[in-house]
Amino acid sequence: MKLLHRNAIVALSVIGLAACSDDGISAPDQNVDLVGLNADVALVVADATLEDLRDMIFLGGSPFGAQGMSFSRTVSFFGEDVGDGPVPQDFFDPLLTASVNVFTEMTRDVARENWTATVARSRDMTVSGLLGEEMSRFWNGTASADISQSHNSDEFGDRSRDMTMDAVITAVERGLPRAENPWPLSGTIARTVTVMITNGPNGDVTITRTALVTFNGTQFVVLVVNGDVEFTVDLGARDGRNPVRRRDRNSDG
Repeated sequence: MKLLHRNAIVALSVIGLAACSDDGISAPDQNVDLVGLNADVALVVADATLEDLRDMIFLGGSPFGAQGMSFSRTVSFFGEDVGDGPVPQDFFDPLLTASVNVFTEMTRDVARENWTATVARSRDMTVSGLLGEEMSRFWNGTASADISQSHNSDEFGDRSRDMTMDAVITAVERGLPRAENPWPLSGTIARTVTVMITNGPNGDVTITRTALVTFNGTQFVVLVVNGDVEFTVDLGARDGRNPVRRRDRNSDG
């Protein structure tokens, strides 16, 4: 839990790097294919976002169905805040539970079009707005991930990279009933992505990208990488499909 809180602080402090003049590249040689890099970051962020949304449940079994996956979840229930903070509960009470904290950890191999990787993720999220007659629920929290052996093969070439990510999930609103409101109504997920290129054409390079997903109640949402490169994410993309489409081909960040 302390690690996740630290990650939240790091994520918030690094969001402002999008405007830095060095473009988040640590090595003196900045001869890096930013077009391909931004596309890689967008795909990794989109994949994580789809998992975030599938993890926004607090009752039932694992929201994932992948074989060979390691997954664990810890759920804590809380009643209404009566002045000293939310009151812990032993079980979910549909009348008295006000919020639920969901902590998940998972490791699995991921394969989408032209991309494979091994990912280890953790999420610490709290859903609120459960008291009374619910029209929607709000999710807030943090997440972190390590992406190893991330391999891409597409129009930008054949490349392998390792990445880390920290995320801040802010006021993601899920409408009820869920069957009639499949897409988040509002809210954001902000990520800081650190890309490690080892023994590349420019030697060892570390690059930081920021990414912001803004939900709008529809299946297609905007993902902005490094403050100015826009992509569209299909929240309904199936496993194995690439959920990302480039929006602005004239701005490469």
